[in-house]
Amino acid sequence: MVSKLLALEAYPSLRDLDFRILRGVELNMRHHKWVPLEDIAGFARVDVETASFRLGKLDNMSLVRRRSDIGYIGYQLTIHGYDALAIRALSKKGVIEAISTAQIGVGKDADVYVGVTPSGDEVAVKFNRIGERTASRRAGYHGHVFQDKHHTSWLYVSRLIAKREHEALTLLSPIASVPRPIAWNRHVVVMEFINGTELADLRDTDLTREEADEILSKVLDEYLKIVRFGIVHSDMSEFNVVLTDEGEVLIIDWAQYVTTDKPESYEFLRRDLTVLLNAFRRKWRVEREFEEVWPAFEGAWRESRGE
Repeated sequence: MVSKLLALEAYPSLRDLDFRILRGVELNMRHHKWVPLEDIAGFARVDVETASFRLGKLDNMSLVRRRSDIGYIGYQLTIHGYDALAIRALSKKGVIEAISTAQIGVGKDADVYVGVTPSGDEVAVKFNRIGERTASRRAGYHGHVFQDKHHTSWLYVSRLIAKREHEALTLLSPIASVPRPIAWNRHVVVMEFINGTELADLRDTDLTREEADEILSKVLDEYLKIVRFGIVHSDMSEFNVVLTDEGEVLIIDWAQYVTTDKPESYEFLRRDLTVLLNAFRRKWRVEREFEEVWPAFEGAWRESRGE
C-alpha cells in the first residue's frame, strides 16, 4: 500500500500559528479523544474564531479531523498532521532539509522516503504507520509498547515504536551490520541511506544456490553477534534483510526486538532462525538444517544471559 506524504504538499503553506495549533491538538490528545476547540485556541494563544478558521484550513489539508456531534466541537490530529510536526522538528534541529515524495520502501507498518541533510547527504526517513493501515491486527506484534500503558492513540503507539527502533539501532550499529541511526522524532526515524535490495524482492533466479548460501552465512554471522550482545530480532525474515550493492547484508526493522533476559526471547530466536532457513530453502534451495545452526545460537543466547 503506497501512502502519499500529504504533509509535504501542505508544508509550504503552513504558518507558525498552524504548527502551534497542531501542537496544541497533539498535546491535548493526551487528555481528550477529541480536543475541544477552546483548549486548542488557549494553547495557541489566539481567539476561538481565529483557531476555528485555521483548523478549517488544516482539516481541508487532512492534517486534522473535526467532529461536532459529541456535544462540542472537537479535533484530532491525523497521521498527516503528525508527519508535519515531525518534519518541522527534524528540520529545525538541522537533521533534514528536504524529503523526496518518492518512496523507497513500503512495509506493513511504515513508509520510507529519501531525505537530504543540510550538508547534502542522503538519508532514509522512516515514517511509522501503526494503526493507519494495520490497526489491532498488528498491535499484537508490538505488545511491548502497551505494557503498563492505557493510552490508545495509534499516533502515540507509532511514536513508541520509532523510539524503540532508534534505541535498538543505537545499541547495535557499533557491533553489527544494521542501519546507522541519525535521529528520531515522534513516529519518524532518520537513518543512513543504503543502496540495496530486500531479499524478499529478489527472484529465485537472481542468485545461484552458492551465492544464496554465502549470503545466508553472512546473515547468520551478523545475527549471532547480535544475540551474543543480548538482543533477539523476533521478526526475522527475508523481508528484513537487505543485500547492499556492495554484496554485504544489512538486518533492518528492529522495532520488535526483545532482550535475551526476557524468557520469551528463547522461542522468538528459534522462530527467527526457522523462518530464515525456510526462506532460503524455499527460494534458493539452500539446505541448512536447524539442528546444524541452533547450537551456536543457543550458546550465544545463554552466554548473553551469563549462564
